[in-house]
Amino acid sequence: MLNFASLAVVSALIATTPGDDQANRTPSEAAPQQESPSGGDLSIELKDAPTTRTRLAVMSLSAAGVPEEYAVGLTESIATHASQTGVFDTISPKQIASLLAFEKRKELLGACTQESCYVQIAQTVKADHLLAGNVSKIGDKLVLNLVLIDAAEGKALKRAVRETTSASELMSEAAKASTVVLQPVLSARHGFLKVAANVPDAAVIVDDERRAEGVGQVIALPAGPHVLKVSQDGFYATSADVFVRPGRVSEEVIKLIPAKETIEDYESSASIMRYGAYGTAVLAVAGVVAAGVFYGQASDDKAYVDRYASALDAQRASGSVGTLDEARAAESSFNTNQTLYLVGIGTALVSAGVSLYLFVAGDDPDRYEEFHSLTK
Repeated sequence: MLNFASLAVVSALIATTPGDDQANRTPSEAAPQQESPSGGDLSIELKDAPTTRTRLAVMSLSAAGVPEEYAVGLTESIATHASQTGVFDTISPKQIASLLAFEKRKELLGACTQESCYVQIAQTVKADHLLAGNVSKIGDKLVLNLVLIDAAEGKALKRAVRETTSASELMSEAAKASTVVLQPVLSARHGFLKVAANVPDAAVIVDDERRAEGVGQVIALPAGPHVLKVSQDGFYATSADVFVRPGRVSEEVIKLIPAKETIEDYESSASIMRYGAYGTAVLAVAGVVAAGVFYGQASDDKAYVDRYASALDAQRASGSVGTLDEARAAESSFNTNQTLYLVGIGTALVSAGVSLYLFVAGDDPDRYEEFHSLTK
């Protein structure tokens, strides 16, 4: 059984929920200074973007075969959705009734189903456009019809129809249907979307269209709701409903979840680099220690040679400062130890540099630690 009463209450609650406080902020307050995709100053584009709102009159949906409360709930939900775009100043059904002169109410609101009638109401309440329609039950189906009227041109600009057997599904489809029917106005008003993601080279797809702009770049879009999808090989694609306000930059932060194989391959490679960093660090320390040992031995050898060279002939003859062969052996040992000392210092410096590079430039093995529980 279709629970129309409860859905009407829910939609009424939705309609009375306060909107985003950013809706009351000016574009200059909301828009950061940054570079546009074309290379110009984005603040100039935002400044030039139209900021005046379109007056949109929302008529009460007529009900046929469904409770009047359900039609009222759908009307309020659609009006709220239109208002949240930031493009429209909506005129509610109650406001329409109060704006119309008493003698006009019965004439215009009694049985207004024709486009000419809608145009007359829009012009009477001084609205730029009027959104009207009906909800009916035909057999087992619930049918929602919406139409957008241009008051100046006196004609319908767009129509949208939704059919379903579920009252709750029709309630959720009402917002999508209103977005479709309002496209002639929304497409003329642009805002900007900036996507931030934990995978810099991920693909950005908006409304099933792959965008040339990537993560971190600003994308110009018609004002209103859009479906954002961010994907990359080895990661689970993530989708989000985003709302672009006219003349403003909206930022959406996306976190892609890596597949189990991606985590394993990444951590294997990162671990090798990290172990390499540890290994070269140990080698650097060993090089310093070895250089210290060889430096000490070379110093002893040099001291022995210097002592023999500076001794008197009598001391050399007596053997108190050693023999000539021992002095020559000490000199040879000095040359060898000095060479090994330089090799040790060089090894330590190179190993320390490689270790530092691997630590700084190498991948962090714990980068995807938070996703382990999600991929088991």
